[in-house]
Amino acid sequence: MKKIYKYFTVLMLIAVLFSVIINLNTSSAQLIIPDEVKSRNNLNDNSTFFEIKRAMNEYWDSKNVKGGKFMDNGKLTKAAGWKIYKRWEYYWEQRVDQLTGEFPKTNSIYEYEKYLKNRNAEEGDNDYMTSWTNLGTNTSEGGYAGLGRINCVAFHPSDDNTIWIGSPSGGIWKTTNGGTNWNILNDNEQVLGVSDIAIPFDYSTSNTLYIATGDRDGGSSWTLGGGQGNDNNSVGVLKSTDGGVTWNTTGLTYSTSGKRLIHRLLIHPTNSSILLASTSQGIYKSTDAGATWTLKSISSSRFKDMQFNPADPSIIYCGRVAGNPTYVYKSTNTGETWVSKTVPVTVHYASQIRLAVSADNPAVVYVVCQDGQIYKSVNSGETYTQVNTNAGVNMLGYYTDGSDAGSQASYDLTLVASPSDANTVFLGSVTTWKSIDGGVTWTANTNWTSGLPYNISGVPEVHADKHILAYQNSTTLFEGNDGGIYKTVNGGSNWTDLSNGLVISQVYRIGVSQTNSSIVMTGLQDNGSKLFNTGVWSDVKGGDGMECIVDYFNTTYMYATYVEGQISRSVNNGISFPTNISANIPGGQPTGAWVTPYVISPSNNSTLFAGYDKVWKTTNRGDNWTSASQVLSSVDLLRSVAIAPSNSNILYAADPANMWKTTDGGATDWTPVSLPVTSNSITYIAVKNSDPNTLWITYGGYTAGEKVYESTDGGATWTNVSAGLPNLPVMCVVYDKTITDVNLLFVGTDAGVYMKDGPLNWASYSTGLPNVVVNELEIYYGNGIFEDILRAGTYGRGLWERTLESALPVELASFNSSLRGNDVILNWSTASEINNSGFDIERSTVNGQLSNDWVKIGNVTGNGTTNSQINYSFTDRNLATGNYNYRLRQIDFNGNFEYFNLSNEVNVGIPVKFELSQNYPNPFNPSTTINYDIPKDGKVSLRLFDMSGKEVATLVNEVKTAGYYSVTFNAANLSSGVYFYSITANNFTAIKKMMLIK
Repeated sequence: MKKIYKYFTVLMLIAVLFSVIINLNTSSAQLIIPDEVKSRNNLNDNSTFFEIKRAMNEYWDSKNVKGGKFMDNGKLTKAAGWKIYKRWEYYWEQRVDQLTGEFPKTNSIYEYEKYLKNRNAEEGDNDYMTSWTNLGTNTSEGGYAGLGRINCVAFHPSDDNTIWIGSPSGGIWKTTNGGTNWNILNDNEQVLGVSDIAIPFDYSTSNTLYIATGDRDGGSSWTLGGGQGNDNNSVGVLKSTDGGVTWNTTGLTYSTSGKRLIHRLLIHPTNSSILLASTSQGIYKSTDAGATWTLKSISSSRFKDMQFNPADPSIIYCGRVAGNPTYVYKSTNTGETWVSKTVPVTVHYASQIRLAVSADNPAVVYVVCQDGQIYKSVNSGETYTQVNTNAGVNMLGYYTDGSDAGSQASYDLTLVASPSDANTVFLGSVTTWKSIDGGVTWTANTNWTSGLPYNISGVPEVHADKHILAYQNSTTLFEGNDGGIYKTVNGGSNWTDLSNGLVISQVYRIGVSQTNSSIVMTGLQDNGSKLFNTGVWSDVKGGDGMECIVDYFNTTYMYATYVEGQISRSVNNGISFPTNISANIPGGQPTGAWVTPYVISPSNNSTLFAGYDKVWKTTNRGDNWTSASQVLSSVDLLRSVAIAPSNSNILYAADPANMWKTTDGGATDWTPVSLPVTSNSITYIAVKNSDPNTLWITYGGYTAGEKVYESTDGGATWTNVSAGLPNLPVMCVVYDKTITDVNLLFVGTDAGVYMKDGPLNWASYSTGLPNVVVNELEIYYGNGIFEDILRAGTYGRGLWERTLESALPVELASFNSSLRGNDVILNWSTASEINNSGFDIERSTVNGQLSNDWVKIGNVTGNGTTNSQINYSFTDRNLATGNYNYRLRQIDFNGNFEYFNLSNEVNVGIPVKFELSQNYPNPFNPSTTINYDIPKDGKVSLRLFDMSGKEVATLVNEVKTAGYYSVTFNAANLSSGVYFYSITANNFTAIKKMMLIK
């Protein structure tokens, strides 16, 4: 075939997995379901996805919620919890049983571990000429846009320039220059989610730090649909003793299916051996730097925020939410025992509670729950009273005057008190509020937008959804939100965005230009649509970014989407997207799926097709639309639309459980397509470039062996082509149109990228890619060697790319071996060469046994560029008896390389006769090598004599098994002259002469 995708077997040394773990607990603690919905529909922990979906959709309909908003006393208001639900719905619909709605009984990390254990060593990760590199997103204008969510922040005990942040699906990052530059510390850990970070007071000497893994605020797949599903569950506390270069497990370690979360991780301010963790299963304590942990709380569930008393670390407070009543637990003996203290919350919740303390007055403890009221203790947590006088003001909503009814406090809630003034308190939820009188009165400090009607107070614009507020010192306050990390040094009058350099974006979809390799668009959860152009990122559209398209013929036209199919168009190369073209659809903006599919016709770049409950068509880039199908998905919405590149009249569309096809561009009714699988959700469709009847569909879910299906007759019949894939949800598939002799496919899964080369099984194609979910793949097609680029949108680590090997730099015509004694002679020939620098010859064996430890044994110079056949040869001499594999590492003048494997294993057998070889070099100074052959087992004596017959050295004197042997002799202690060496083995004796010249 045209491209190089030959691969060899290597031992995959993997002890790490990927970023997202799917929580199996489908109870209402995941998704915050209103009590009225639970009671009316009898929802419980055993309810199916379909039951919850039906009940919640009826609830939104009863509130007249459209697109996440409703009219509240004449004011258009965002519906509390709607976005959380829609993301939960989107995520799980791709993973539940499509027949019953039952949630899976396994998870991705468990399935991937099983996949790795079941693989043979020869099926290890393939080695190619290229690997993945990251493109960002790593810069943003901040504010409404942003880069990605921050869960936690930690500070160096003596260096204010050294800061750590934790992301829910993008890992732990560190800066040593106050946020100017950031570096990731755990790209390859089992979980990329970080809930908390603990830095000991002696970090400067110990270089030790701890992270609580997972995502305490609802799961890293929250944006992908996981809702409050705690989808990125914890695998426990990890510890590093080298500043984060390497990580090790501690005694608090969870199994991959444990469904655990760690909400806070504290380390004693003066004794670095003492740690405490508040978890979904209780409060745990370690007194030996994490080696062992003991459950200390009486109750063993739903412990959230935890704080030391600033003046006395033996006093600790920990909030717990478990319905009525709401408690703050208190310990007076460094966490050994705990006593519950009631907080007078009138509306009880089962998700969030946050605490705040101040060194200025250690007796004060502040508490906030999802009711948005402020509770305060002035006697070190013994009793609490509500202190805020603005009970009618909603500090958890979207407006700076608190006049709306919106809230996402089950997801975004944080509280902090100034260490220098106990009366100064900040509350973070969707926006940030501040009190300077001990929580009595409050004013908005920031807002997620600078525009009206939300920001009528004119406060600074800082990204929405606050997850952490933390003081570094008496004046410097940090905030982590869904857009990144911010700080203020003047009490919130001004905020500085320090996020640039972090690559933590959670990508839904990507759009690749076909006329400019430097242009890519991305749709990000909560951080809008962004444009990458010649190495520079721009924020081009806000909100949640979904599907995005760059016109394949003219980059003047680009398309970006907000939730449920609100498609906007740019006519100025992505500078702005002022026109919502989907609002032009007859009847007004239709409601689409959370991520609504739409495509451009390959035969006319002014024609687009968009899938809602039916397919709509525009021939003038969205100015006007006409119906292009009957209602296809009467009980659901379309999730996938694909158009045949070779015949734009043939389209395919699918909802999670059904598929349809048209052969006339939608002029007449579409026909149903019979599917090979009905229990899993269709996630993606790809059509072959040259054949409109050859297509592939991918499936989510956890049914082993049901991942990718191929049809060569337009969907009439299907062939399962899943062999080689792990039992993971497959999120997307892309076909490489430049390959003509076989079908070359790539898929993105919950654990990286895999490649299928024609009839071969799927193989890992993730070299250099972090352990992360891949939501979409697209290929940019260039015009020359190494100009085709595969790009991947990942959930948590932004946009990645990998150059596809676009030509055969060396076309190998033959590669064979022969034996001459214990010498292996390798011969190979090339039919043509392009830019060929030469060949490294590599061999693998360990103690005569086959191995995947390859060693370079030589190099042969190539012939640059030629169309003539060139013959090459290399001899691997004096090998011991054993089995050997060989490969060529062909290298071009740019440093790119490719491997060619010798198809056969080489066996160097035992000698047929006794033989003593002449030493080499000879003459020598001071070392020389002596080879000898033993055809059968026996005692061997190899000795050295001078001219007088005196023995001067014994080189061998032991029993040897049959084989080829080599001895290196160093004569540094001998004088120049002629010497003799003699071998005796069984009845064989031989003598040879050597000369030492100094």
